[in-house]
Amino acid sequence: MPGSQTAPVVEVSFDYKITLPLEIAQRFRPSDRFFVWSQGDTLILKRVTVPRVTDIVATTPETFPPLTMEEIDDIVHEARRQRDRE
Repeated sequence: MPGSQTAPVVEVSFDYKITLPLEIAQRFRPSDRFFVWSQGDTLILKRVTVPRVTDIVATTPETFPPLTMEEIDDIVHEARRQRDRE
């Protein structure tokens, strides 16, 4: 813990839920999602950040000639098939 601050104590409920202290919970939105893992007796939460579509498009190289809608559709379906196999 940094400085002389004290950390609030929380407990796991009977249905295995932990309620975050208000001063921590207010940093997030109710729809935020987190990766969670433990290291020994330490629980770590990492907010999942999804890149914006415009950021993805900006980093995607141009193809020449541009892809057809059918080619794009095939790529999307193949990506979904691969994801479903995982």
